[in-house]
Amino acid sequence: MKIKYLSTICCLSVAVLCTSSFAMPKNNCKQGFVWREAVPDDYVCVTPEERDTANVQNRNAQANRNPKGGAYGNDTCKQGFVWRETFKNDHVCVTTSEREVAKEQNALHCERATKCRAKK
Repeated sequence: MKIKYLSTICCLSVAVLCTSSFAMPKNNCKQGFVWREAVPDDYVCVTPEERDTANVQNRNAQANRNPKGGAYGNDTCKQGFVWRETFKNDHVCVTTSEREVAKEQNALHCERATKCRAKK
């Protein structure tokens, strides 16, 4: 019984280790940069201040949406706001200038990361 129990624990541990290794990013940021983390698997390298800004934008997301919905349902932004679009389906509502900053961060990522494969 003990051997069966130990083998079950061992298999579960290996499964957890394998699963978590697949979720690991393929890059680290150069000194002075951190992952943006606009979502948990957002590994674009930005300054610590830019990451803080993304966190504030996430916290304000609901306040910047149109409470009555609209053409995009619950994801419709209030007038003067647009989707941030740091990645596909990023529907956090921000100002147009904040969206431009996010696009610039994406463009600068390879300069800020230790390893990078440019998207085609």
